[in-house]
Amino acid sequence: MEPLGQERQESYAGDFVLSNQQTQDNFKNVSKAWYDKCITYDEALDKIADGQRQIQDIRAPLSEWTPVVNNDGKAALRYKDGREFVPTDHAVKNIAVAGKTSDWFLRDLRSDKGETKRDAGDAELLVHCLKQTLWRSDRFDQDRERLWRTWSDGSLRAMLSDKYAIVNNEWMMEVVKFAIPNGMLSHWRGDADNIYGNVLIPDSIREEDDSDYGGMLSIGNSEIGMRRISSTPSVFRAICMNGCIWDQQKGNSIRQVHRGEIDLAHLKHEIVCNLQAQIPLMNTGIDMLLKLQNFKNEGVPMSKIIAQVTSDFKVPKKQAHGVLKAFAVEKSEVDNLANSAFGVANAFTRYGQTLNDENWVKFDQIGGKVANISESRWSATVKRAASLNEKELEKVFGYVAA
Repeated sequence: MEPLGQERQESYAGDFVLSNQQTQDNFKNVSKAWYDKCITYDEALDKIADGQRQIQDIRAPLSEWTPVVNNDGKAALRYKDGREFVPTDHAVKNIAVAGKTSDWFLRDLRSDKGETKRDAGDAELLVHCLKQTLWRSDRFDQDRERLWRTWSDGSLRAMLSDKYAIVNNEWMMEVVKFAIPNGMLSHWRGDADNIYGNVLIPDSIREEDDSDYGGMLSIGNSEIGMRRISSTPSVFRAICMNGCIWDQQKGNSIRQVHRGEIDLAHLKHEIVCNLQAQIPLMNTGIDMLLKLQNFKNEGVPMSKIIAQVTSDFKVPKKQAHGVLKAFAVEKSEVDNLANSAFGVANAFTRYGQTLNDENWVKFDQIGGKVANISESRWSATVKRAASLNEKELEKVFGYVAA
């Protein structure tokens, strides 16, 4: 690795984006084809506002709700005014946790099993379970106020503690708009309940506007308890036309739980300062990620190395298979650069883009942990991977990988 501040190697992963794909003015590290899929702050705020109009938060105790089977044969909760709401899986999990019972069992009663379709009988069993757990006055306070997030489409999105503090997603977006004027929203999955996405930072507000790297802020918030408030700055080499992020290096994250009184003015100050303090400095630290290209596979098949890494991070079989397939794409695009820790890190983040919001964040985080691996730990991982046999590979992937 060359000393910081000196000229870096002539070729990086991501060069194919900058050389072969048209990029966007003011975001010169972003493929124009991908930029065209991004949205503005105002577009995001309009989407959030549309969703907010469907929300009605109800603060009420359990005694004002009754588990029932509705006319469609589904388990629902009937409020005292007669309205009925079908809980989402997240709301079922909230109820199960509060009732100290198995959320898997309750959710499983609503999931079809191949040719076996769940019906009103399963809904009756689910209602019975609810009445025998959380709706038991001898175990739980039926008059304690709780926060219920309902939508006009008849769904119950969450049941939360009376101490849960909602941080409005519109407020969060206005803070980001203030902190990063003229930014664009990439990989956006935000709605009125949850925010998942990245903010592309315009070249015009970067301190090093001639840098090889673009800037980005990963943001998150949930009004229904699915994730903490988060803000993580990063730099990246390029974003290609399919949205894959190359050579990303993350900074320090701010995380705030939704509990008790939250000082919004202080939180806004923290988010803005965190961003402004880090983005100008992070260009000099990008070599931390580039060094992964020097952590080679030492002749060990990459399928074994990926099996070892996914096993180390306790990745389920189906998802481990997904990471392996994502690596094959990496291999086809950057060839020998992929036969390294660099290829493994990018395989995790590439696969994560195909998953739901929660798992997307999870695999992005795993990719970040791989990016920070030391040379000695990488060598130990490769050595352990070399000893894996066919039976062990089959246990990880569900089949014997070549």
